[in-house]
Amino acid sequence: MSLHSLRFQCTQKPLNDWSLIKVIGADREKFFQGQVTNDLALIQNNQGQCTARLSRAGKLQSFFFIGKLEDHLLILCPEELTESINNDFKKFIIMDDVELEVLSIKPWLVFNSFLTEVEFSQPNFDFDFYGLNAKLVFEKQDSISLTNEVELEQIRILNGWPIWNKDISEKDFINDTFLNQIAISYKKGCFLGQETVAKIENNRGAAYYPMLLKLHGKKNLQDFISKDFECEKRKAGTLHYQVDQYLVASLFRDFRVLGRSLELDFQDEKVEVTVEELPYFKAQKREDLARELYHEGVDLFQKSKNSEAMMALKLAIQFDPGFADPYESLGVMLGRLEKYVEAIDWMDKLLSVNPHSVMAHTNKSLYLMKLGKIEEAEAEKSLATVKSFAAFGSEAKLKKQLEEEKKKKEEDLLRREKMFLQVLDIDPDDSIALYGMADIFFFRKDFSSAAVNLKKVIGIDPKYSSAYLLLGKAYEAAGENTNAITIYKDGIAVASKQGDMMPANEMQSRLNQLVMGARLN
Repeated sequence: MSLHSLRFQCTQKPLNDWSLIKVIGADREKFFQGQVTNDLALIQNNQGQCTARLSRAGKLQSFFFIGKLEDHLLILCPEELTESINNDFKKFIIMDDVELEVLSIKPWLVFNSFLTEVEFSQPNFDFDFYGLNAKLVFEKQDSISLTNEVELEQIRILNGWPIWNKDISEKDFINDTFLNQIAISYKKGCFLGQETVAKIENNRGAAYYPMLLKLHGKKNLQDFISKDFECEKRKAGTLHYQVDQYLVASLFRDFRVLGRSLELDFQDEKVEVTVEELPYFKAQKREDLARELYHEGVDLFQKSKNSEAMMALKLAIQFDPGFADPYESLGVMLGRLEKYVEAIDWMDKLLSVNPHSVMAHTNKSLYLMKLGKIEEAEAEKSLATVKSFAAFGSEAKLKKQLEEEKKKKEEDLLRREKMFLQVLDIDPDDSIALYGMADIFFFRKDFSSAAVNLKKVIGIDPKYSSAYLLLGKAYEAAGENTNAITIYKDGIAVASKQGDMMPANEMQSRLNQLVMGARLN
């Protein structure tokens, strides 16, 4: 991880190939809520989101960002789509009070704007651009450096964000694209094309969908970009990009199991890959980036890279000032370096964020003692003791709460057990009731009874993906790892064909761990 990556820096970028459309009128939000794929109600003023426009048949017509301002909306769209987006929406404005105007001004993006003290003029809005924290503004800032466009393009590719008429077009259903993860809400209600895409999503999902494939070893596959590849002697997908040891490809559903190793055949050029999911950079929100930086800082300090470690921890605080752990770590690091005055200052900052911290007072007491300030050290030690008692009280309260939840869980299990047994009295081969009883047996650690029920479920319904997963877990818990490996392999094949990717992915993860454990033994 590079601390100098634009993921952690404040930079700016001109949006020369993008355009803005201003939307005014009392009905603007209600109108767009019924016309686009994402849920406008999920964002506040001065926030934006990625969304899309579909045809009645569910095919993509366009995609863009929409920002919510106090008295208008702003549409940020690829320049080539400006006219079609503007004309398309105007056709649907009948009785609504909505007006669209294409603006001539070219906007700018500022990444991680919270890392600078520059005050940006209104209007502006914050949104996710290529998986980065971005702010749309209307002027260049002389004090902010320009974005590294090469790195930005790599981040775009690795995070799966598409470009119109390069990665996606009007030929595609949104289900076939990464927009299905970032630009659509299936819960918000009706929008144009909603019925078709919801039917695809609720059935088996896209046949081919963008995935990340990690190469085993170094291989240059640039000559195979935009070409199909095979796996197990059948078409498995199409390669779109390569960035170092990562490929981005549309992968057939049977092979889209996270953690699965595949041998791909590119016209007799064979490569080994492991299936991963997009985006590559999982940490995208400010709080998540702060935690990534924190762990990097701790790792760097353990490697005696003190200045880099402190830089990472201070950056973590800038990303999430309410995150307490970096303050404590900075204080501890400075204490180990015998910079006790600075260490105490960071413990005071920790207390301003977490007034209940016992370690802040404990460490302050230690550092004050090192400085020869005995009375102040004793006072901090006393405060640590008082807060420790308070913490014990909180722990007792939490323990009582957990006991109450356990009691409720047991009561719910008894209720469910009674219901399932009634069903099985009527139909001993009811797969749902058999699975429900197996789940109860598993919770009670009666793994053999759970396995008996689950084998019966699979015999009745060989496509019951969750039954394979729970049976594998039961075998694992009983120490029957060989049986678990066999059932996971069978279950992965069934679940992937069904499009049941959650159980398929979990079975693959468990299978990988079992196989690795067997090799080590």
